[in-house]
Amino acid sequence: MFKIALLLIGFFLTTPDVHAGNSSMRAMAPDVVVDTDSPPPVPEDWAVVPSPFADVLSTHGDKPTALRLSRHIADALPRLAKELDIPIGNRMHVVVAPTQDLFHSLQPGNAPDWADGTAWPQRGWIFLRAPRLRGQTTESLEMVLEHELVHVLLGRAFGPRKVPRWLQEGAAQLMAGEYTAETTQTLAKGTLGDRLISLQELSRGFPKNPLRAHLAYAQSADFVAFIRNEYGPSSFKKMIKLLARGENFASAVRLSTGERVEDIDQKWRSRLQSSPFQLSPLMDEGVWWGLGAFLVPLAWFAVRRRNRKKIERWKREEILEDALYRTIERVFNTDEDTDPGEHADDDVGPPIWPSH
Repeated sequence: MFKIALLLIGFFLTTPDVHAGNSSMRAMAPDVVVDTDSPPPVPEDWAVVPSPFADVLSTHGDKPTALRLSRHIADALPRLAKELDIPIGNRMHVVVAPTQDLFHSLQPGNAPDWADGTAWPQRGWIFLRAPRLRGQTTESLEMVLEHELVHVLLGRAFGPRKVPRWLQEGAAQLMAGEYTAETTQTLAKGTLGDRLISLQELSRGFPKNPLRAHLAYAQSADFVAFIRNEYGPSSFKKMIKLLARGENFASAVRLSTGERVEDIDQKWRSRLQSSPFQLSPLMDEGVWWGLGAFLVPLAWFAVRRRNRKKIERWKREEILEDALYRTIERVFNTDEDTDPGEHADDDVGPPIWPSH
């Protein structure tokens, strides 16, 4: 039974997390180098809410949302640019799309249906779905906006070069405050199953398998956090500059941290594997409910089998007792049928039974 339980735990740990998706895996729209601050082609009757670094465009019905986002950009964009040590560059434009059709049609390329936001770095365009289109989500629209602002800043810093996916998504998640309990849970599952992706593999791109890609997003955020915390913000900023300049991953890591990728990979893995959080998947309510749904019938059959054996033993003991009582009864009945004077002179004592 113990082996079956272990196999079942492994099954639950490898099943997809139904809560994963939009919040942690975002779309990075393909882009071309345009270097312009021209606005997207929105309808002429839309409202334009300016901020010091960007314009927020929306319908008049969504203007309160646009005002809120405009104020947030004024505060968040300088902070993000400072943390990355990247200039803000040309003016940006943020579109709050009132419908799903407009969210797709206003963009210069294709965007996934599940995306809450997309960024076109070289154009400086960001598209967000209006709050009523987002449904139930734990992420605020401001968090989505910050995620896309980081995409634009990094895209502009790299110019015609492609931003490494781990850096693009890792920095965006971390700086937008999207490193959450869900991220920890994903990392814990990868650690417990010994399925973590190596840093060299991560530097070459994300896996196509959805589960592995989800792990890659979580690892990217954690690796960026690890570099900043272990080697300092200056090392992280230097790594960005080296990568933007064209240095390969191994060289950029060595020059910014003073250590080889292999050594950092081992140190980073050891930190994760020595942490008690790797056991958190075993505390997941869904795992225990699923495990209980399997073990309760299993336990019932075990108890039933044990009880059946007990009943069979009782039956055997009852048969023996019945035989014993019948033997005693026959002896006493025989004594009662005998003539009292027949053996009057015999020295008759009480019956002696064999000892047990």
